[in-house]
Amino acid sequence: MRYAIGIDLGGTNIAAGLVDEDYRLLAKDSVRTRAQRPWLEIVADMATLAEKLIRRSGFDPADCAGIGVGAPGSCRGGTGEVVYANNLHWDHVPLCQELTRLTGYPCRLSNDANCAALGEAVAGAAKDCRSVVLITLGTGVGSGIVMDGELLEGEDGAGAEFGHTTLISGGVRCTCGRPGCVESYVSATGLIRMGREAAEKHPESLLCKENLSAYDVYDAKNRGDETAKAVIAQYETYLGEALTNLVNLLRPEMILIGGGVSGQGEALTGPLNDYVRANCYGGETSYVTKVATASLGNLAGIIGAAALCLRRPACAPLRLSPAFKDYLWGGERLKEDYGKKTDMSPLAESWELSCHPAGPSVIVNGPWAGKTLTAYLEANPQHLRAGAEAGTEFPLLIKLIDAAQSLSVQVHPDDEYARTKENGQLGKTEMWYVVDAKPGAGIYYGFKRLTTLEEMEAAIRENTLTELLNWVEAKPGDVFFIPAGTVHAIGAGLLIAEVQQSSNLTYRVYDYGRVGADGKPRELHIAKALDVAKRERPETPVGPTEPAHDVPGGRLQPLVACDRFNVSELTVSGLMEENVTPESFVSLLCLEGEGALLCGGESLALAKGQSVFLPAGMGACRLAGKMRLLRTTL
Repeated sequence: MRYAIGIDLGGTNIAAGLVDEDYRLLAKDSVRTRAQRPWLEIVADMATLAEKLIRRSGFDPADCAGIGVGAPGSCRGGTGEVVYANNLHWDHVPLCQELTRLTGYPCRLSNDANCAALGEAVAGAAKDCRSVVLITLGTGVGSGIVMDGELLEGEDGAGAEFGHTTLISGGVRCTCGRPGCVESYVSATGLIRMGREAAEKHPESLLCKENLSAYDVYDAKNRGDETAKAVIAQYETYLGEALTNLVNLLRPEMILIGGGVSGQGEALTGPLNDYVRANCYGGETSYVTKVATASLGNLAGIIGAAALCLRRPACAPLRLSPAFKDYLWGGERLKEDYGKKTDMSPLAESWELSCHPAGPSVIVNGPWAGKTLTAYLEANPQHLRAGAEAGTEFPLLIKLIDAAQSLSVQVHPDDEYARTKENGQLGKTEMWYVVDAKPGAGIYYGFKRLTTLEEMEAAIRENTLTELLNWVEAKPGDVFFIPAGTVHAIGAGLLIAEVQQSSNLTYRVYDYGRVGADGKPRELHIAKALDVAKRERPETPVGPTEPAHDVPGGRLQPLVACDRFNVSELTVSGLMEENVTPESFVSLLCLEGEGALLCGGESLALAKGQSVFLPAGMGACRLAGKMRLLRTTL
């Protein structure tokens, strides 16, 4: 069962709940906020609440869609930052980033009134409505807008502040500093002010009492107090005007009233419906929005916060830990320059993206931490690509290769040969991106000229095969496409990023007379190599063969596009948009620099040598910082 944690962050309490995919609140807990504390302590309490609820539930942590937070003040959902919250004394707090760091779960953020509106839309008085506006009447006026099933938050999350639109030009000064705001007249605070002002003129009124509340004003009216009746009539006129403006602007299906004043129920909404119907544009011929009271009370914010996660794809970026290989030709650069942690020496390869049984990648963040990417995709095959089913073979393997010595001259079979002769395995088409190269380093790929089978066989027997091969000196940024059947070898002094089919089939034909760890010459596979080798000059020149072009936030360089994979280089120099469609996952391998991946309020740090898997269908995210990435898709 899929579920999420919803947190309603207030100045007094932190309330959290576990909400299932049908938007039912299954468990709830809370702690005092103690807002005077440092923000890190408050977020730590939020993390503890979330983890406690998950632990108590007994549900699988892997089924948690994330943690949604409704926070006061101005919130940037895209980056997960609370820009400003006066009652918490917060200024530019990276809430989602810290909450994800503490729990491992993706986190999404919106304003608390937005979350309450969403909660009422998915599980409350406006359930099944496509458009609803929630107005909360308390100390201030909160507002949340759901249009066409989505929150309407405005640019940078700063929208839906209906309480700070003007109702009376030049009127009573609002707490925001502007005169005449809606909040100054229709909040509970505004009603209390009006009651006190009336009481000063009418000392006989029941409104003449200390600590007057909004409830007291309505109570006096219900007890027949004429002064209170006049105050309520004026208050409902102000509120009716404000709601009529909303109706004329948005024409939602419903307007819901929440907060303390909403406790008056039909006594409040009845006159408001009459007012809106009589005063909205086209009231006699057009659809007239219904005004009703909210039904979820304080639970709306929790359910709406959870809905931020439940309404999104159940996936988040996965950071991967590689598998390592200590082949004898390797060096130490992957440890020294790329921070790879292993006792292997030499370290020849790190398999950065792999579901191959000889070395699968392991997930290091989120609820799947410690499990293999293979296990994740078995449980979530749609995150490989649209239409994939459990058991679908993962098609790619991405490596970093440190060739301190030359690799053997070798060739790989194609899919047909491999499936026929190698028990149904994949063949191996690959590409190399030269990350770094020592002077004079190079690559063998293909033959210098069309070569007969007899010539090739004789050259292998006489150890002169390299004399027939096409040698190319390599420099950083070069790209080599190596289709299955191409005889090739990576030369000493190269650091390579390799994208290949998920196969470890290699037919070695020449190994410079080296011996393995057992002191014996390494095995050659001459007969099979002769079966599959292409004996002509390579068809694809050294790349890149397409021009780079600027994109917002950086530069994109296409590298290789074939029927097995598509690879490009991204140079991020600001804020770059990424969109992961259901058609394919996206692999990002950081080759240089550092930055972050921003997704749904979560910030995932990226640094040189780190690999991230973005599940298919994850949707929009952004890359920030200064870094160079290898981007691979199907």
